[in-house]
Amino acid sequence: AGAGAAADLKPLPRRRERPSRTLPASMIEACTANGFKAIPEIPSLACSEDSIAPYSLPGEVWGFTPPPEAIVTKFKNGDTERKIHLNIELSESELDRLAQMRQEAKAVGAEFYPSVAAMATRFLSRARMDPKKAVKLMRATQDWRSEYFKKGPVSSAEVTEDMKYGIVYFTGRDSNLRPAIVIRAARIPQQWYQEKCVDRFIRLLIFCMEYFTRYMVVPGKIENLSVIVDMQGLGIAQVPLGPLGEVYSVMSHHYIGRVYKFYVCNVSYVLGSIAGMAKSILTDRQKQKLNMLSNVSELRKDFALHQLEEDFGGSRTVLTEFFPFPFYPGPYTAGCATGPCSGAVPDAHDVLSAAGAIGKLWNPRRSAADNTRLEYGPRAAVVLER
Repeated sequence: AGAGAAADLKPLPRRRERPSRTLPASMIEACTANGFKAIPEIPSLACSEDSIAPYSLPGEVWGFTPPPEAIVTKFKNGDTERKIHLNIELSESELDRLAQMRQEAKAVGAEFYPSVAAMATRFLSRARMDPKKAVKLMRATQDWRSEYFKKGPVSSAEVTEDMKYGIVYFTGRDSNLRPAIVIRAARIPQQWYQEKCVDRFIRLLIFCMEYFTRYMVVPGKIENLSVIVDMQGLGIAQVPLGPLGEVYSVMSHHYIGRVYKFYVCNVSYVLGSIAGMAKSILTDRQKQKLNMLSNVSELRKDFALHQLEEDFGGSRTVLTEFFPFPFYPGPYTAGCATGPCSGAVPDAHDVLSAAGAIGKLWNPRRSAADNTRLEYGPRAAVVLER
């Protein structure tokens, strides 16, 4: 059914050539952002108009309310972990520790980009509610972004050729509209190892994450993604520990709190046995995120079939073109086998401005309406009226 429905999809709309949409350094000029001393945002992403996929953000998001477990995950040991942080009410404890973070940041003379300031409660969660440790982590990410993007933003033009390998790419969303990023480490060219330029792989990952935070999120609704790691054809000797270690480092330190789940697929028997033993010592938080799948069909519990490629248990032909990101529209119901809708509205990502995509932390001195209000872009009305 999925293949037939896909064939009925209307051709993607042609897009006029327009200048690259680079996150402007002057995006936010205020002296503070979310209560922290702020400096102008550093440009981190430049994406040409024709490189932005029409279904980067589904139109369904505007009527979507995340379920409680998608906002705060509760574990058997009584621990909790917040997943959605922005434009949504925080607990009294979080607000208190956030105030302490601001005091600590002021005491050490720290200043942040608005995008980093908006991540404050993510660092707080990672630091197990320790304000000083959270500020230390926050400053590390500020320094990393300053260094990594000092020569300019990562651009669609510079990654287009490397995207053709299909090493890292987005495809599909789960039943709670969280995007899935696919990592196929076996596709990293041997030449990259030989020439010691595996940093090209990390560059692809960073481009994907910057694209995600600009065009694929809605604060208070969708703030997380899942990672599908394909280990097909990799034995112990072939596992690229260096690149996969870099993935973990970048995601866990500088895009903190963004990964909802890791799905590890097509694992050899030996690797699966080792991973099973290792998982027994993980915390509940880590176990919730790490899912070692014995069969790729398990992904159908979280995804509609047309949101997955055939070798991941879906109905979509295994992709050979990866950029612009090959999104299908909904429906997104887990296990749905009807295929993609042919009447979906494209370009929902145009609704939010760059600042709107960053979002804001809850301010108890403001009304609920002010706290939940999103900042819209110039094409919002046109898209929302469709």
